[in-house]
Amino acid sequence: MNLVVTIGLFFSLLVNSGLAFIKPIENLFVVGAKENNKIPFVKQPYSTQPTPKSNNKKFNPLASASVIYDTGSGTNLLEKDISTPRPIASLAKLMTALVIMESHKPNEVVTVGKLPALGPEDQKLGLVEGEEITVGELLKAILIYSANDAANALAIYDSGSVEDFSKKMNDKAKLWGMTNSNFDEPSGLSSKNTSTPKDLIKLASVLSTNQTFKEITSTANSKIFNQDGKAYTLTTTNKILGSGGVVGMKTGYTLDAGQCLITAVERNGRRIITVVLNSPDRFQESKNMIEWAFNNHIWQ
Repeated sequence: MNLVVTIGLFFSLLVNSGLAFIKPIENLFVVGAKENNKIPFVKQPYSTQPTPKSNNKKFNPLASASVIYDTGSGTNLLEKDISTPRPIASLAKLMTALVIMESHKPNEVVTVGKLPALGPEDQKLGLVEGEEITVGELLKAILIYSANDAANALAIYDSGSVEDFSKKMNDKAKLWGMTNSNFDEPSGLSSKNTSTPKDLIKLASVLSTNQTFKEITSTANSKIFNQDGKAYTLTTTNKILGSGGVVGMKTGYTLDAGQCLITAVERNGRRIITVVLNSPDRFQESKNMIEWAFNNHIWQ
């Protein structure tokens, strides 16, 4: 058994036994990561255990699938159909970000290649072939504004094609034990991008403890610039960012996927992650889930 396979199996076992034991280093932008193939993760112990209050009220989410995950204990406070694969829309951009951040530095300059055509209503910056812009600016565009052309530009810069990049996305999913996930392309527009709340918690947990990722996804408004000084204004798609302790994460929507949302929440020194897939009202439902979690549990 070669070293790469051994490492992959080792981390897969860690993930399957409890993802919260794994924490990425503070900055996934690792110098030379492409060349040395290092896996920048270290073990972290669980710290607290939430228990339901004696008068715990039942909560029935309306989303087709959902979960509330406590990062301190590695336990789910609420689950609904967490293992059935469903389309995830732009939540796929989280895997795009992970692959890019592990392989590139933020100041690398991307020369935008020929990009796949997008529909008139698809979220985009309006990048043009030959335009130059850094990896760091494109990451902000996909994580704050959910720009589909920025995701495609990063994928083609990294792998030469969207198809080859999707192979890297699926390899990364396997490494983290995301056994019921499939990534077809980097933007999330394809309904073949599928995952489960259980798998998305693994992905979100890896990213949400990363300082660079946290800074980007906690940003409501920003401007980015290409190498010629052209400015793009970014406004977050996460309408509940900054309310109720929501500090970040990612939205997603297509007709096939419905309304999707992952939130990272910090309150009173506690941290939870919520996921809803195909919700009738992702923002209100996520807010209800957050309030239920903190009002009906005690952390000891």
